[in-house]
Amino acid sequence: MVALKKINGVPELTAGGLFIREADTKFGSALPQYTGGVQNTFNLFKHFTINVNIDYSYGGKFFSLSDFWGTFSGLTARTAELNDRGIPLRDPVADGGGVHVFGVDATGKAVDYYVDGQTYFHQFRTNSISENSIYDLTFVKLRELSLGYKIPVEKLGIGKYVRTAIFSVVSRNPWLIYVKNKGFDPSEISNVYGEDGQLPGTRSVGVNLKLGF
Repeated sequence: MVALKKINGVPELTAGGLFIREADTKFGSALPQYTGGVQNTFNLFKHFTINVNIDYSYGGKFFSLSDFWGTFSGLTARTAELNDRGIPLRDPVADGGGVHVFGVDATGKAVDYYVDGQTYFHQFRTNSISENSIYDLTFVKLRELSLGYKIPVEKLGIGKYVRTAIFSVVSRNPWLIYVKNKGFDPSEISNVYGEDGQLPGTRSVGVNLKLGF
């Protein structure tokens, strides 16, 4: 993939304040360093049961195509922020707008420029620079939470027909507890290399009746 060309870790800029591409760069693996999960069940007040399922993933990188194109198209939030002057990035540089870019020139001397917002964000697509849309896959997620009630079948007079009955309210994906990079749910990424137009994470709430005879 394509990264920003750097000198001693600092991006090299052209005379116009744009980045210079450096092809065939490895940003890391799409595979996390490790994954895991915790599941536990708690019994409360004799008849109630709470089930908690948490999973997590640490490490790994992914490329976000929707961020890549969304930024190019001016659809992501960062393309509409204020710059360090308190002026919208999209306003003309002559009016105080633009993106304030810091880097070095070809000799390694520190330089900085204000670059027109559209020009700045378009450079990543025009030069196929991937680095600006590479994100970390680390997350912790409450995958499932359920509250169950053990129906007292004997007291209801149905014990000779039903041995056990548990009614539960179940929620799937109720809470993305932690994610290193905001704006995406890395636990829902389906492609092996990254994200290419991911829909928002889906939460669901349902009921379940489990009978034992």
